[in-house]
Amino acid sequence: MRKSISILLLAVMILFTLVGCSSEDTTLDRVISFADAGWDSIRFHNAVAGTIIEELYGYSWTEVTGSTPITHQGLLSGEIDIHMEIWSANIASYEDDKANDRFKELSTNFDDNYQGIYVPRYVIEGDAEKGIKPMAPDLKYIWDLKDYPDVFPDDENPSMGRIYGGIPGWEVDQILYNKYLHYGLDENFIYFRPGSDSALASAITSAYEKGEPIAAYYWEPTWLLGMYDMILLEDEPFNPDTYLAGETEIPPVNVTIGVSNAFVEEGHEEVITFLSNYQTSSALTSEALAYMQETGADYVETARWFLSEHTELLDEWLDPADAEKMKDYLSSDDAVVIQTSWLYRFPVEIELDLTTIDDAVKGLSIKFDRFFTVITKGLGNLVNIINAVLDYIPWSIMILLVVIVTWRIAGIRKGLLYGFLLFILGTVGLWSLMNETLSIIIASVIVSLILGFPIGIWLSTSDRLDRLVRPILDTMQTMPVFVYLIPAMMFFGLGKPPAVIATTVYAVVPMIRLTNHGIRQIDKEVVEASLAFGSTKMQSLIKVQIPQALPTIMEGVNQTLMMAMSMVVTTSMIGASGLGMEVLIAVNRVEIGRGLISGSAVVVLAIILDRITQGMVKRSEVKNDG
Repeated sequence: MRKSISILLLAVMILFTLVGCSSEDTTLDRVISFADAGWDSIRFHNAVAGTIIEELYGYSWTEVTGSTPITHQGLLSGEIDIHMEIWSANIASYEDDKANDRFKELSTNFDDNYQGIYVPRYVIEGDAEKGIKPMAPDLKYIWDLKDYPDVFPDDENPSMGRIYGGIPGWEVDQILYNKYLHYGLDENFIYFRPGSDSALASAITSAYEKGEPIAAYYWEPTWLLGMYDMILLEDEPFNPDTYLAGETEIPPVNVTIGVSNAFVEEGHEEVITFLSNYQTSSALTSEALAYMQETGADYVETARWFLSEHTELLDEWLDPADAEKMKDYLSSDDAVVIQTSWLYRFPVEIELDLTTIDDAVKGLSIKFDRFFTVITKGLGNLVNIINAVLDYIPWSIMILLVVIVTWRIAGIRKGLLYGFLLFILGTVGLWSLMNETLSIIIASVIVSLILGFPIGIWLSTSDRLDRLVRPILDTMQTMPVFVYLIPAMMFFGLGKPPAVIATTVYAVVPMIRLTNHGIRQIDKEVVEASLAFGSTKMQSLIKVQIPQALPTIMEGVNQTLMMAMSMVVTTSMIGASGLGMEVLIAVNRVEIGRGLISGSAVVVLAIILDRITQGMVKRSEVKNDG
């Protein structure tokens, strides 16, 4: 036994010795973390800097993903070491954080970028090749949009135009909204917040591919503006005193490189010196992004190509010896081929052409555009009608109804409690947002019931059919919910209609399963008896099977409702307004109080709906037992 222990200790000592000798400098074992705020240009610059740091200084590197405010907060806390692309104007606390030495600004990555409201060139000039005539030939300035609401109709309210504004939580979003009010665009336009930069890009891409008009906020450098011919609408000349109020153009943003204080305190002088010299331009970044889009190269491959094409930058960023060393590396095979051990390398790697799927989805969205438009308008009208009804009911009557319903189902104490909670939501200014959220939830549940109830009945009639459909239901229930948002955006645009679609796909499964299960668990002898007494199969289903299965079916309604509630925040990322959008804004701006209040409102609404439907389930069980 002692001999075995001694051998084990010796093996551990040898292992630690080998690990310790694997690097001449133990400080190089540190993994440097870069901020990944979610867009292509920052990932590209991370790859450029990471490639140089890895090759010259021996560090490994990784990326920490998050929204703009979250990654900035990570830089302040030291969880992120390097931020290669800080859009300083989009972070409200940036100047204050810099002045109070909460992080170190090293250099300006680029400052020749532009942002504002863009429209496709064909909207103004037309496109003979695509057969598109000019739709707004006199559109030049932002305030000119006021004359063209019919050119940019809102999907949910066609009598108004739609302007796609900034990302909720970005500083520029408030500037754009102020501009929207300043120029009186609120008279005939809806200011629509897309929820996320990916949703915004999807809206622009979808419109451009279809040759449809769109007026949307965007920024440079991006692959999107490099690929599509878009025109930036002009504005009043920049005035530093009034641009925050939306009265002038938005100036180019100073995009900086920052490092955490902890990273500086650790040393890393060579890395800090390199990053202090790091400077590119919007044009150079766009060039790299265009290469990546055209070739399908990843960020690291694009970084190596970029450095090989622009070796002059190495002379500017690095000392002569390091610059030559990096050039030698880029010209060698090691820069192209990454050698890995056969233990970690798969013997066969299949390259998937995912662009085929993307093109197919885009093709379907264009070919069946009218069909999807009909569904979009139908769902939009449904949500608007529900929302109008909810807004029409006085808050006092609504609370009274909740108290009465809850009283009859769960008792007077819970009724008064839920009424009080709703009153609190109203006092903190969340009543209208609650109605918007509730309208989307109700619409989604209605669609889920219309689809799920008959499908569940259908599956209960055949074991073979049940086995075939079960994997599909499993996939729908386990697939990450964000995946539903992609086709929803492509086919139905942004806003409430695609939110209803995505929510339905996610929430309809329990309705199908529990309807199927409820009917299957009915005693066959009861069904046979009803048929023996002369009932048809349809009569047996309606008068015997469904009433017997009602408690289980109601449980399905409850579960569908709860799963729909869980999508509230997620669907805000594709522009669904309401309480979810408030939570999203709070997350993006790191406003804890705002997030706590709006998140609590979602919880309160979910509890009330759950308890009411659970009470209905129990009442149906008692009725059946009676």
